[in-house]
Amino acid sequence: MINAILTGIINLIISLVSVVLAPFDALIQSVLPDLSTALSYFASFLNVVGESIGWCISLTGISSTALGLIVSYYTFKLTAPMLFYMIKLALSWYNKIKP
Repeated sequence: MINAILTGIINLIISLVSVVLAPFDALIQSVLPDLSTALSYFASFLNVVGESIGWCISLTGISSTALGLIVSYYTFKLTAPMLFYMIKLALSWYNKIKP
């Protein structure tokens, strides 16, 4: 009985809040652009950035082998500490649940 009363009160509060916030929701929907438009702008921005990065790298004159070595070095440098931390964390979890 108390559960039904509480559920009814919560539903009443939810409906009142939605009625109060409906004008703000309509205002936001009319003023802000559609999400698909924003995503298409973001995709075109990433396309421009991708093209300009390739142009800047080719402008430096670095060979593809050197560029590959640089990317491999920084990938290892940034991921190796995370790998060691994850192994250490997994071992500590194993030691805690071990009987």
